[in-house]
Amino acid sequence: MSSSAQNTPSVMPKQSAKPTNRSLLDEIVEIKVGPLNTMFKIHKGLLCDRASYFRAVYQNPGDWKEKSEGLALTDVDPNTFQRFVLWLYFNNVLDNFEAVQSVPGLELINCYFFADERGIPAMQNHIIDTILERVKTTKTIFVKHQRLIWENTPDGSPLRRLLVDSLAMTATDIPEMLQTDEKWKIYTKSFIADVLVAKCRHPTIISGAEFLKRRCDYHIHDETEPRCS
Repeated sequence: MSSSAQNTPSVMPKQSAKPTNRSLLDEIVEIKVGPLNTMFKIHKGLLCDRASYFRAVYQNPGDWKEKSEGLALTDVDPNTFQRFVLWLYFNNVLDNFEAVQSVPGLELINCYFFADERGIPAMQNHIIDTILERVKTTKTIFVKHQRLIWENTPDGSPLRRLLVDSLAMTATDIPEMLQTDEKWKIYTKSFIADVLVAKCRHPTIISGAEFLKRRCDYHIHDETEPRCS
């Protein structure tokens, strides 16, 4: 977990009634990102509306130094933050005419980590959908990043469950793969155990198209929200 996320004030202001679109385009704040302090200028109203972390920074009643000195996210990759800004304004981490298969899987994973740390569940859900669209197009899932995902997400993380279930439900001959495929030796034992348990729960192989229909299983919704259609 990054240091910036851990420095969030203890008082987390609750989201007020839904703001008007005009009120979201209010004061512009400057945020320095990455080791080179790449500068981003963003509407404060949008930040506070979409992310609990930024709501705590800019709306906390206490005197937090970031209000006067400017917020610096030195541990965040500017490219990750740029995708966050795209999502913030356009509801999509992909740029105009950018094909999902051209985006490195690691970029999407880092975007998920960022959204998880900064309290942005809507962006997490969007990243899950984008990952599944990429899987649909490329026919591959980011198993090679398994250790990184386990190091940066808690138990029960939707991203963890997505990786486990995608293998358990769509891959064939997993027990044989575990015994003969050298690459399985790079994965954590807990991941392998989770895959085998999930395989026992879902012994029948389903198509990739069927698996994509389960996307809402890996979303974050509160109890009052309906499941995705």
